[in-house]
Amino acid sequence: MGLRQLHHFVTLVEQGSFARAAGALHLSQPALTRSIQALEADLGPLIDRSYGKVRPTAAGMLALERARRMLREQRELRRDLQLLEEVEIGTIRAGFGPFAASFLLDPVLETLVRRYPHLRIDLETADTPAMRRSLEAERLDVFVGESRSLAELGHLQIDRLPALETAFFVRSGHPLARQREVTLAELRAYPVAGTRLPAHILRFFRQALHQASGGSGPVSEDAPGLMTVTCNDMHALRSLLLAVDAVALVPVAMMAEACAQGLAVALPMHPPTELRAQYGIVSLAGRSPSPAMRVFAALVHEAVAQAGGGAAL
Repeated sequence: MGLRQLHHFVTLVEQGSFARAAGALHLSQPALTRSIQALEADLGPLIDRSYGKVRPTAAGMLALERARRMLREQRELRRDLQLLEEVEIGTIRAGFGPFAASFLLDPVLETLVRRYPHLRIDLETADTPAMRRSLEAERLDVFVGESRSLAELGHLQIDRLPALETAFFVRSGHPLARQREVTLAELRAYPVAGTRLPAHILRFFRQALHQASGGSGPVSEDAPGLMTVTCNDMHALRSLLLAVDAVALVPVAMMAEACAQGLAVALPMHPPTELRAQYGIVSLAGRSPSPAMRVFAALVHEAVAQAGGGAAL
């Protein structure tokens, strides 16, 4: 018994006659008959020929189900092996925004190198506008970053990711760490650090601070913002908040270990700052992704799932 014979058997049942099956398989009818007879010599009677039309016996029905499964697995194996070969000899040029890089870059890079040691990998971190320019100039194949500002651009393809949970963090000895509630206005007594934020979030902070100070109506774009320290290196932000009395807006996933060790705490903001930004895997629309790009996207989704997506900045 071989997969070729099983393929002949499945085709015979699907076509309903030896003549049609032989034509579909590009075989002579005697050659197909010999193949089926050889299979039946191994497995027993599979075809009932008494009705003028090919019908599977009870054993044939069981064999048909298993044969289809085996042939499907053969096709999937061939596809996976081809994908592996194409990934191994391919190249991926990818970018990560600062928030995404803080907890996705390490596991994605490690898995790429472990599984595909011959894949050529070029990774960079930058903010979304810079990565968009690199993508449009074809210096990048794909990037992971804040995608709300890109949603209306038809020349970009966005594979949306689960939202990224973020919070304001301080070191455990920070004066604000002892408060049951903290307002945005209270944060301004200390250095507030974060990455370059999307425009809609900057506007939110300006408006919230304006209202907290008794103002009403829209606030000017020139009004002071919340952030006093801007840095796109998330690990530098983590080091800063653990070293001095600064407040940092960073991903929750990045701070899990420091919080578990009692080194840092998330501030209980009041009212809750339910800020959200949509992150996604961004590429140029209308282009078939390379095998390496498909693998990259799958690993990003896997890493996000393991980190645990949630409410986001």
